[in-house]
Amino acid sequence: MKKSVLLLFTFSSFFLVNVFAQEKKGITNYAINEQLKSAATSQQLHYPQSVTRFYRQNNYLPVWTNPESRQNTGNAMVLLDCVLQYGLSHDDFHPKELQFDMLRDILENPGSVSDSLKAQFDVLLTDAVITMLNYLHYGKLNPDYGSDRVDHGMDVPFHAEAKLQDIIHSPEFAKDVLEVQPNAKLYTAFQEMLHIIRGQAPDDCYGTPGNDVMKIAVNMERIRWANVDDGEKYIQINIPTYELTFHLPDTLVVFKAIVGTPQTPSPTLQSQITYFTSFPDWLVPDRIFIRDILPKAIADSLFLDRLQISIYNKAGQLTDITNAQLKSILASPQGYYAKQAPGCDNTLGSLVFHFQNVYNIYLNQIADQKLFEKDKRDLSNGCIWLDNAAGLAALLLKHDASDQGDKLFKILKKSKTHNFVLNKPVPIKITYLTCDIKKGELIRFEDIYNMDTSLELAIYGKLQRNTSIR
Repeated sequence: MKKSVLLLFTFSSFFLVNVFAQEKKGITNYAINEQLKSAATSQQLHYPQSVTRFYRQNNYLPVWTNPESRQNTGNAMVLLDCVLQYGLSHDDFHPKELQFDMLRDILENPGSVSDSLKAQFDVLLTDAVITMLNYLHYGKLNPDYGSDRVDHGMDVPFHAEAKLQDIIHSPEFAKDVLEVQPNAKLYTAFQEMLHIIRGQAPDDCYGTPGNDVMKIAVNMERIRWANVDDGEKYIQINIPTYELTFHLPDTLVVFKAIVGTPQTPSPTLQSQITYFTSFPDWLVPDRIFIRDILPKAIADSLFLDRLQISIYNKAGQLTDITNAQLKSILASPQGYYAKQAPGCDNTLGSLVFHFQNVYNIYLNQIADQKLFEKDKRDLSNGCIWLDNAAGLAALLLKHDASDQGDKLFKILKKSKTHNFVLNKPVPIKITYLTCDIKKGELIRFEDIYNMDTSLELAIYGKLQRNTSIR
């Protein structure tokens, strides 16, 4: 299957132009139905339910191997043959079964191939194209939209089988497939960089992925997870660069951030900031209460008073704590929680931005601003600590068409607790991007949580890490 793309396009053009002139006997919906019922074939499919829905919509007729319905067969095969260009692995697209020699026999000498093999080829090619559409849109390993959830087809924003149905006869089939990718400038820059790396370029896309290719591929994957659209207003926190970027239609505003340590890493996620609070009290997350607050309180009798932290039982009753009681609570903490009062020394600082997340982390200001002078800022308990939180709050209100802008600074000056509710929630995306493209060069960032290698192996399998093939 490893031939030059030029030859593949030549072959594609040959059977598209010349084979239509010949009368070929196509397979029937019975053969397709039998393949979909086959346990052996079903086990090969990455998206069996999606494939079945696609053929059901087409009355179980073949779409790639019959003379009247194969106009984009060659285009699909060429796309799949060169998926390395898009940060994907060729092994994920049935390369052993989807051979050009087999396709040539099906189209040129159909009597030499059984209906069963023709139907199998048709079904596997459908699955391969649906897989490519899903991987380009969601990513291969999306933590929120895994293959089972996507294949089930419920409560997902994009359906690859419906997209394929729309474009199967399109004269711009390849372009239509590729348009499902993220609309992000950095993603496009990564894509263009892959196109100029030797071995990944459109005219020579068979090189073994080197370190640069795999670095770009894992970060393209992460952008797919984040569902980044540069046409929208959103906040992005990129962990390896210790930065929060407010993306606006005509500009970017960047703030310094502090992220979790490798022992208490900040998670990647997508959510929405719905409101923010000035001088909030802080309901201490259980993990911090048990791992951090209680041991420090036991070691330092003034710790709780100094930070204005109170401990309550589950009935909400304030507990008068002795050192012996602290040790008892540490041994069995389930019935207690801690809350910190508002104030300048509050762990959440003067502002906290609220977004729903299962990790119970916050985006907030902290009192110790000297920490932002450090270049390496993986220092938190997993929460995101923000420099100039008041600046972000003012921007949120300004671009929310809110009349609360003047009130913000008055409230902050008086150290009052107040909720500022946004008219329109702002998407927030916490990402883990370990490289960038600047002035045509690949810029690497420290992989502070050591996550790149495992993702490279998950995408490409156990490849030998070699030097760059740029």
